[in-house]
Amino acid sequence: MVARERLRLGVLISGSGTNLQAIIDASADGSLEADVAVVVSNVADAFGLERARRAGIPAVFLDRDAFGTGAEYSGEIVRVLREHGVGLVVMAGYMRLLGSVVLDAFPGAVLNIHPALLPSFPGAHGIADAFAYGVKVAGVTVHFASAVFDEGPILAQGCVEVAEDDTLETLEAKLHAVEHKLYPLAIQAIASGSARVDGRKVHIVPEV
Repeated sequence: MVARERLRLGVLISGSGTNLQAIIDASADGSLEADVAVVVSNVADAFGLERARRAGIPAVFLDRDAFGTGAEYSGEIVRVLREHGVGLVVMAGYMRLLGSVVLDAFPGAVLNIHPALLPSFPGAHGIADAFAYGVKVAGVTVHFASAVFDEGPILAQGCVEVAEDDTLETLEAKLHAVEHKLYPLAIQAIASGSARVDGRKVHIVPEV
């Protein structure tokens, strides 16, 4: 049997990079047939960049203020990703709307993770919004990115019960734990060729 070529990931971050670390760890232990080829951040001191350096992964800070337009900034992201042979772009706590320049350069190959069960509670405060609403079940969504924030076909979801004694902080901790398991599993579905996008729906076809 011919070994399958490992998928090369370009991970976009803005913060501490805990999901990035989960992806790096899954790649290292063999449960994820993909390698992080480059990490790009729009925040100079994002700890995720240090996580990448410790793992021997190229870490790139791109300053939005150094570019005249958003399209120029996005074009530089594309250049860096292509320079590192990226096949799948993974947003992991990247706190900017990814523009059409990147989406068009990697059609159907940009993932995002959102800490709520989309289409409910989109936006930057998904956990807090769900908690304030009083939901009994909260969750996490991995979806293909589109030009509209927190939209695009859903690849995977995971959920937790909201206990009576949960606080916002304890719920956040529960959901982050789900994220760290779900994101590598979702990426593996793409790396293995199991994910099939059909309009709004994504089918996961088990390997034969």
